[in-house]
Amino acid sequence: MYIPISFTLLTLSLFFQPVISQAHEPTELRLIHRVVHPDLPVIPWVELGTVSIPSFKSISPTGSHASLSLAESLLDDLAEFKEAVNPNLQGAMYHVSIELPESQGSVSSIKACLLPSSTSANIVIHLSATGEPFAIDYSVSPVPRDGICPATNTGNYPAHNASVVLKSPRMAPLPELRIPPPLTPEGEPVVPVPEKSFVQKYWIYIVVVLGALLISGPAEDSPSGDGKGGK
Repeated sequence: MYIPISFTLLTLSLFFQPVISQAHEPTELRLIHRVVHPDLPVIPWVELGTVSIPSFKSISPTGSHASLSLAESLLDDLAEFKEAVNPNLQGAMYHVSIELPESQGSVSSIKACLLPSSTSANIVIHLSATGEPFAIDYSVSPVPRDGICPATNTGNYPAHNASVVLKSPRMAPLPELRIPPPLTPEGEPVVPVPEKSFVQKYWIYIVVVLGALLISGPAEDSPSGDGKGGK
């Protein structure tokens, strides 16, 4: 049965339109967090906040800023974190992750002891070529250069309104490829014919010119005298 090409193209466009529009429309991304310690019971994930992601085509590979709306229960959740795991406890870690519908997303982890003395936080969310978030980086500042936990009596988890940066994929520069050399039927590179010298190219013309000069001979001298005889 013959199916018009226009009908086939229309069907394909309707099939891919939801996928394309979903990647280009603004969406919201839910972030979750928790604090863990290897010797203590596992604390469940709770909401950290919601990130408003703009249209994917407006996101730059070098980074585009986005807004973060903190969860209403953040202060209560941080208080429960403190009761469960003291941030100054050796081995305590603070986790931030992306909540995905199918499974847990990428997790960023830092030492919990760095949080009490921090004054700001930064979140970087990496998006795939289709606009899907696949990785997250969470960091706080200031942080000691040696990475050792600062000595502090504060055991609280601060509620930072973190700055969020979205990054789209960056295409690597294409390599400069040279044209492969021609091969013989045996698979060996074709040896280029050596270029002829000037004499090899124009020897025939040189011979003709020299021959013409030899045949013509030297120029004849004109006779001298005025034609008058002397006595």
